[in-house]
Amino acid sequence: MARIKDVALLAGVNRSTVSRIINGEGKFRADTKRKVEQAMAELNYRPSAIARSLATASSNMVGLLVTYYTGGFFGEMMDQVQSELDCHGKFLITAQGHHSAEGEREAIQRFFDLRCDGYILHSRHLSDEELRELAKQPTPFVLLDRLVKGLEDRCITFDHTLAAQLAVNHLIAQGHRKIACISGALNRETSRQRFQGYKNALTAAGLPFDPSLTREGNYGRESGYQAAQKLLQQHEDMEALFSCSEEMMSGALQFFHQHKIAVPEQLSVTSFDSVDLCASFYPTVTAVHFPISDMARTAVEVLHHLLNKQETDIERHFLPHLLSRQSVLPR
Repeated sequence: MARIKDVALLAGVNRSTVSRIINGEGKFRADTKRKVEQAMAELNYRPSAIARSLATASSNMVGLLVTYYTGGFFGEMMDQVQSELDCHGKFLITAQGHHSAEGEREAIQRFFDLRCDGYILHSRHLSDEELRELAKQPTPFVLLDRLVKGLEDRCITFDHTLAAQLAVNHLIAQGHRKIACISGALNRETSRQRFQGYKNALTAAGLPFDPSLTREGNYGRESGYQAAQKLLQQHEDMEALFSCSEEMMSGALQFFHQHKIAVPEQLSVTSFDSVDLCASFYPTVTAVHFPISDMARTAVEVLHHLLNKQETDIERHFLPHLLSRQSVLPR
């Protein structure tokens, strides 16, 4: 494997010149730079990332905090962040928050210890005040799918309440009145926002809110299956169902298919969807799209501008749209 001294020898310059050209330090004659670059190419020399970070005070690494690694949502998030970072020549370091504030703190400390240039945080458990304190530190970060007062320029957000309203409004517009809801865990802010959107749609249509028509899941498939089972045991005459996640809708559809409940002939359904999973169900499910891919790419762009101390007018707030498919029929 070629070393920096081999490049210097072949190019006919000293090692410090090669190092400074690699790190973009100082000005050199065009023919000197060309000789060094040609020598690097001929020897297939790749600069040490560690050495460059020590020389430039930049690790070229960005830390991404996620809740956990499993599931299409987080896989899509990590893929999009990595793809966008590739465009900026940076590496991705990921860590899980393990569903706790302590886990999230440990993950951020790990990013700091690795000298990451910046962080993208999908934080669910750190308090707003703790995040405001973190913002006083020199390492910049962006918050993904969270709004913290005072840090608006670092926040990439989505209107979860409006999205849920759109999904339920669509059912109401098709004549459905007895509409059930499977929510996410209501100790999460975005889950509460989606549940509020469901209630807002009922209120706007003059329909009563019936708590017995709701079940709390955890965004997982099994919780959707169990919620659908309990709802139909108590409300055999329910007309429609709104699920606050595609994974829970997957479980609900499994229950309906196993018990010969035809969708949409007997029961219409709508859902949230972030990775186009609803388009793969049978029948395909009408859903509000949660644009996590676009939001993840935007988070990298905003962080890039923060790292370079540049102003930007990049749109940070995303609005929902409804994708109408085959899972809803007029009543």
